[in-house]
Amino acid sequence: MKALLLTAAAVVAVSAMAVSARAEGPRASSEHNWPGMTDPNAVTGYAYPVYQVSSQPAAAPQFTWREGYDHGGKWHGHWTLMQ
Repeated sequence: MKALLLTAAAVVAVSAMAVSARAEGPRASSEHNWPGMTDPNAVTGYAYPVYQVSSQPAAAPQFTWREGYDHGGKWHGHWTLMQ
């Protein structure tokens, strides 16, 4: 009886999700005619951003608290110097 109830609950849950996931109407990407799709050199009117990477100053070394198991299986914490 318990298995039957769990199966029924699973079927109801899956069917409810399937109904709510269906969207009405066509999507913008389903028309297959957006500019630049067949001709990559086409002018789309959108300027892609160019990111400038600047060098970051070197971070100062600092100590961080690390926890974990030893090779012998003992739990411990210790300070570790991070560069």
